[in-house]
Order: sequence, then structure tokens, then C-alpha cells
Amino acid sequence: MNNHIDTELLLNYVEGSVEPALSLAIALHQKHCPTCRQKIKDLESHYGENLELSESSHNEGAGFDRLITDIAKLTTADTNKAVPQVLTNHDRENNGGIGFVDDYAVAEINRPLLKQLLNFNQDGFEWQKLTSNISTVELELYDVSFKVNLLRFSAKTKIPKHTHLGKEFTFVIEGDFKDHKGTHTAGDFIACDGSDEHSPVAGDTGCVCLAITEAPLKFTGILGPLLNRYASY
Repeated sequence: MNNHIDTELLLNYVEGSVEPALSLAIALHQKHCPTCRQKIKDLESHYGENLELSESSHNEGAGFDRLITDIAKLTTADTNKAVPQVLTNHDRENNGGIGFVDDYAVAEINRPLLKQLLNFNQDGFEWQKLTSNISTVELELYDVSFKVNLLRFSAKTKIPKHTHLGKEFTFVIEGDFKDHKGTHTAGDFIACDGSDEHSPVAGDTGCVCLAITEAPLKFTGILGPLLNRYASY
């Protein structure tokens, strides 16, 4: 697992304050990533303990300060600490595709999609071709902040160089791709924004991703002006 979710975003997930699209992606990632799954469990424990402290003392500031201190300790915890193993397909099937860590942050209306993505089958979706090498499925998550798509890239497909006009979060479902941050494989969660400029390339077997975007891409290469003219969001 090459990419992990930052602690602040995981805390928001535990609090139930992240957008529907992000809660879906985080739930997917933590099923693959024992490190983030353990951190979520630790945050749940610390958050619950400090919430009780805050309520009993009627001092929200003190409780919050202690929570932040404990979270800081989590980010520098011993990396050799034992964590649960990556869930196997057998584990997922025996837990209905959802289990081990509570997915309470995922809205009930989106849980069927979560289960479908955990037990992913490309034939279960109606793909629309964008180009000869790229297909997409737009997913409806009732999220006013982000647009959510499945993207499927054929082997070795290269995306024109671009940056981002807003935040973008990518969860790799199948295959892999590489960019300026390295090689991203199934289960990885990648965060990008306007400070990132890259030209992702799909791996030898292609790649399927869940893409969560706050705003359109901004193409920056030689063909950037032309591509931006026809880009839609």
C-alpha cells in the first residue's frame, strides 16, 4: 500500500463530517489498508473517550485540546505496531462486503454502491466511451460538493498534462497508474489539488479508478488551450 489518508481527514470521517463521496472512498480504502483501518479504530477510541470527558466536564475546549494532542501522538506512533491484516475476498463476502470497521459514515442510501465497489465487476456498470482508450460511469451520490465517476483506462493510456481547479481524490479499484507521486496500485487513495501538475499513465493491464473531483481539470500541455475549450464538468 503506497498511499495513506492524512489523519485530519480520517478524524472527519470518524466524526461523520466528510462529504458523501469522500466517506465512500475512505470506506473503500480502509478495507484494503490495515494502517488506515487501525488508525480509524484508534481515532474512534480517542474521539469517544474525549467526547465523554468533554461532556462530563462541560469543558469542550479542554476535551478538544486533549483530542488533538492524542491525534498528534497517533501520527508518530511506532510503525511496528501490529495492525489487522488486509481483508481477503473471503472476508468481504462473509461480512456482506461491509465489515470489520463500522461504515457508519457512509450514508445508508450509498451502501449498496459501496458493496458493489468492494465486490467490483466491470460488467455491473454501463460504461460510456470518452475516447478509444477511456470509458466512464457517472455515479449519483447526492453530493453537492463533488462529482464522482468511475474511470477505466486501457493499458498504457497517457492522460494529457494537467493541474486541478479544485481538490481531486482518486481511489484505485483495479490495475495501476503512475504519475509524479509514484506508482499507485489497487487500494491506494491519492489526493491532488492545484499544486499538482501531472500526466498519469495507466499500467500494463490498464486501470480502473473512482475519481472524486471538486472542479474541472485544467490542461497545461501544448494542447492545453484546445483541450480546455472542449473539457466539460
